[in-house]
Amino acid sequence: MKILFCIGVIVSGVITIAAFAMANFLTAPFNPANPNVGGNDALFFIAFPFLIILYFFFKIMFVFEKIHECLRLNFDILKTIYLLTFVFFFSFTVYRIIQFKQKIQPHFEYEIGYLNPYSNNLFFNVWTFSACLCISALGSFYLNFRLKPVEINNKEAEN
Repeated sequence: MKILFCIGVIVSGVITIAAFAMANFLTAPFNPANPNVGGNDALFFIAFPFLIILYFFFKIMFVFEKIHECLRLNFDILKTIYLLTFVFFFSFTVYRIIQFKQKIQPHFEYEIGYLNPYSNNLFFNVWTFSACLCISALGSFYLNFRLKPVEINNKEAEN
């Protein structure tokens, strides 16, 4: 069973990394001379394997849980490190997205959204992948609370 789990994590991890890389690579470069681009083909590589990507980030929680059990470090310090790393990556990404939107907005006569054909590489890159890993790592601390069976006292069960 452990071999199937490892194979599932590795295969879904490769697909997830490939999806992030393809979405980043296929993002249309912004051209102020011709701001109207056809479609948003790069999101196909995120939308199609979306369930596999979710599977990877949920399964990686179990991997982090096992790593934390082996390391036996102070969990509060690890939670703080994961949270600060997530906040840093998230803030960095939000800053880049707002900066990019302010740069391209004057070239459009209508309000352009944050997720557009030119900004996929801002959402799907190594920084957001790392932020998702931090969220999975934080979630791994709460797995043992949710997955362990609840023991009911015999006296309470009789009432």
